[in-house]
Amino acid sequence: MRWALAALAVAVLAVGAAACAADDGDDDGDDGSGSEISAATEPDRDEVIVAADTDEDGVVTRDAFEESAEEAAVRTLLDDGTAVAATFPGGQLTIEQVLASIAESPPGLMDDPNEPTRDQFVSRLTSMLQLRLVAVALTDLGFPVDVSASDADINTMAQAHIQGPFEAVAQERSISEDPSIERLATPHCVSALVLESEEDALAAADRVRGGEPLAEVAAEVNPQGLTEPNGVIGCDLPLDKFGTGELPLILIDLPVGEFSEPVLLPSGVSPTGELWIVLHLDDLLTDQTDVASIGPFAPRVLSNFMITYEVDVAPALGTWTQSSLSVALPQPGS
Repeated sequence: MRWALAALAVAVLAVGAAACAADDGDDDGDDGSGSEISAATEPDRDEVIVAADTDEDGVVTRDAFEESAEEAAVRTLLDDGTAVAATFPGGQLTIEQVLASIAESPPGLMDDPNEPTRDQFVSRLTSMLQLRLVAVALTDLGFPVDVSASDADINTMAQAHIQGPFEAVAQERSISEDPSIERLATPHCVSALVLESEEDALAAADRVRGGEPLAEVAAEVNPQGLTEPNGVIGCDLPLDKFGTGELPLILIDLPVGEFSEPVLLPSGVSPTGELWIVLHLDDLLTDQTDVASIGPFAPRVLSNFMITYEVDVAPALGTWTQSSLSVALPQPGS
């Protein structure tokens, strides 16, 4: 099981996505100093009213008017190929570039690649921005990618770094920022005492601390099948053995030969539907530490950089959400 304690923006590293299929050869020549994003030209009010009056009764509600005005603003923007759809550090994407990408590699089940809906346009814009932010992050980290190149070439350059020397740098950087990574990459030999109440779990651990063999106490108190009869769970990486819940986090700081605090877990073998477990760290196999076993580390490092970048999106299309690295559509009535 891979290291999954951090929320990784793995999707942004799938830079071979549909956005990369379009290669217009003239992608991002602008350095961001050219046209700025501005609101779409305000559509004609009378045309908006006519479009909103779907039942032709001469009455238009405020909500219907606002929805019609929003749709008209999007149409106006998408009709202007030279308009800027979004700017990002070091470059920008025009409406024409995004439309060309969609036409070159249309999404599945798309009715007309030349007439994308706003949702389809925004989806492609998002993937194209993610690709460029990967490139910007790699460049800032010392692995240059020409963000003015075509999608396909940006993808090729980025993948060459990510699948090559950048992973070693990302690993080193991750360890320096979070020393617990090495602990997670080290096999832990673990035993456990498992009981139906917190008090009983603490009492069983105290019996072992008092000199009784752990194997004997475990054989007496542990439900059958949850551990070996002597209480042994085995030797493995914490994430491989216990997943990404509370137990591997407890092991990170647990000294060899010590018990953890009791942890409450759901259990189908208990009449109460839950059991208390006390972990005992029998040994730490430091000679078998393998940091690469819980990688890759490139997604985590890149995403941490990418969420710091400012991206501006044409208001008619939506707003950039840094935490999810995506364009969020405007809320109704906003």
